[in-house]
Amino acid sequence: MSVLFRKLLASGFTLALILPLITIMITPIGTVTASSNDCEVAPNVGVNWGYQANLKSLDDGNFWWDPWNEQDDDLDNLESDLYAEIEIPRNGGGALELALVTGYSYTFCVEFNPDPDNQLNGTPKGDVYLLTESNWGMYSNEYSMYIDGYGMRESDLDWIPVEWRDMAVFLPFRDTHAYENKQSISFSTALDNDKTGWISWFGESDRPTYYIVFDNWNNSRHSDSKGVQGDMIVQVWIDVEDRLTLPKFTAYLIVGILPIACIAIPLLLHSRYHATGLVNQDEENQIVPLLEKRDAQLNTDEEAGN
Repeated sequence: MSVLFRKLLASGFTLALILPLITIMITPIGTVTASSNDCEVAPNVGVNWGYQANLKSLDDGNFWWDPWNEQDDDLDNLESDLYAEIEIPRNGGGALELALVTGYSYTFCVEFNPDPDNQLNGTPKGDVYLLTESNWGMYSNEYSMYIDGYGMRESDLDWIPVEWRDMAVFLPFRDTHAYENKQSISFSTALDNDKTGWISWFGESDRPTYYIVFDNWNNSRHSDSKGVQGDMIVQVWIDVEDRLTLPKFTAYLIVGILPIACIAIPLLLHSRYHATGLVNQDEENQIVPLLEKRDAQLNTDEEAGN
């Protein structure tokens, strides 16, 4: 039983060591960017306003410090595809409010087109940002100050340390989801958890919401599009797919398996080494064949001499 127990213990320890690593390698992970043909949304799919998404305008006057700013808590979790067309005015912008959740991978495909009623002289290009709720408030506030003529200029950011800029300007989700001066763009993302890092003095909604922003004005970022001289129509496809999410204890296993292995493996080798000399074996007296023949010959000679 002891040998069988040791074998089972060694096999279980080996599986616990390699199984999380194999699971991570075969699990699909949401990428930051995607190709333009990744949005496989049916042509007849629209958007269920008020349930799947809400349309937000920069003229709504949403200030991030406003405690009376109503939060839309009635949005359903975005679990199905949608398609929308949004008009973006000259020197303005808009956004789709979404309730992104874990367990799904979201692929966004965005295309800027000229407004048929207000043709452009150049190529329709704009900026696309994915923002959290707090950064949407910062973005809206920056636009309000820009319209009033005292907004933050690009040169004003040079004297603000990088570590403090999140207190003065908006930041895209995960500091990466900013796609600027583009005519068309596609990108993907997936949430690892449903928590938000923003703490509000006036309380947060029970579920964090996200905003995909379409920009047609000159904001404070250096690399943004300066805006086109005319209105644009933005086409938005959102492809929603199920995503395999690893359980949270997997991270603890991966982090803890190495120190446990450093302790368990030397103890196992030490016990096996010392147990080797304790095995009792029955020793049998064996006669060397040459000596056996010599003894038989001596006995024969003695009998002949007698």
